[in-house]
Amino acid sequence: MDMEDRDLVIAYRNLAEGILEGITLRGFEQITKVSMTASGPDSMKWFYEKDTGAYKEDKGNWIIETDGVDLANVLAVDGVDPKRTTSNSITEILLVLGIEATRMSLIRELRVILRSYDIYVNYRHLSLLVDMMTQRGILTSITRHGINRVNSGPLRKCSFEETVEILFEAAFFGEHDPLTGISENIIFGQLA
Repeated sequence: MDMEDRDLVIAYRNLAEGILEGITLRGFEQITKVSMTASGPDSMKWFYEKDTGAYKEDKGNWIIETDGVDLANVLAVDGVDPKRTTSNSITEILLVLGIEATRMSLIRELRVILRSYDIYVNYRHLSLLVDMMTQRGILTSITRHGINRVNSGPLRKCSFEETVEILFEAAFFGEHDPLTGISENIIFGQLA
């Protein structure tokens, strides 16, 4: 084999490797690992049988758990039940399904986490917290970088974190607080 043939073979190998590295043959790029199971409570599905008028249990449905997320592409696959497909990526749920689905997913994930530590928190408290996080149509963190950036008076902001900095900034810019919230009125000793 002469030098030209060798160079041509090397060029073809490099081309083939470049093509194969850039092609996804199966699945989705963002999902790196998949595990499947057909047992457990999540694999059972109830359906309505029109002939008898009864609810029947359909066992043996496959549950697929993945490492990585690609909710939009997974929901587009034939045979995937969109009502039972979940993700624990809150930001992806926001982008694919919207803010209300994000709200429900946040509540579900918080309950799962708290339940794993045997901590009970009333649903209304979690719902109130998640409502605060999603009320503006975007995700707002429950930190000084999220809640304290909402348009509210300086007294409400300072009751959460960074008290001195917020009061100093409010005094410097001559901010006014209408005392319409609970925190502000408690600070002044008034009825909340």
